[in-house]
Amino acid sequence: MLESIQTNIGFVFSDESLLELALTHKSFDNKSNNERLEFLGDTVLNSIISQYLFLKYPEIPEGLLSRIRSKLVKSDTLSKKAKSLKLHKAVRLSKGTLNINDSHKKSIYEGCLEAIVGAIYLDGGWDQATLVTINIFSDELNNISTDDSFKDPKTELQELFQSLGMSPPEYNHEEKANGFECTLVYENAKFTSFSSSKQSAEIKVAALVLSSIDKKDD
Repeated sequence: MLESIQTNIGFVFSDESLLELALTHKSFDNKSNNERLEFLGDTVLNSIISQYLFLKYPEIPEGLLSRIRSKLVKSDTLSKKAKSLKLHKAVRLSKGTLNINDSHKKSIYEGCLEAIVGAIYLDGGWDQATLVTINIFSDELNNISTDDSFKDPKTELQELFQSLGMSPPEYNHEEKANGFECTLVYENAKFTSFSSSKQSAEIKVAALVLSSIDKKDD
């Protein structure tokens, strides 16, 4: 399995124990797991994407660069990337965590990908981490359109409400076993989403409302 993961990510580890650690969730081993690598990888990933955007688009202002980066490294994108690389098949989880619904494991897969980036940085250095990361995100990076505002759905919805003279959206949260359920009522319709964090749940439910509004306008 480790060999296939290295093939998928396009990097062969000199120290394979780093890869094993990056694929070990805290539910499997409370003492020796990927949390520290995830912390490091999050910073390295953001720095690599920031450097790429800074060099690629010298004419774009800071605010738009930040929004583009946020969209590229958002939780949903990272968890999908992790699954496309088959990390979800290799991550070591406790039996209990292994049996929870896959939709509730998104933060686990996201953290696993970040840990992989951190492990590559430690094993191969900045240049190797950059090459691998840019390759993994090649589709998203190649499809960037500078005509897009790159505002997240929550910001878009709030600006829409303001333009219509409405009060800001009211998000209601309920904490669940593996995250948060968020609801939002718009024109007597109730929209609901679930995510590992309140912020992510709010963004998801805002996207549902915007999609509903777009369908009505078509």
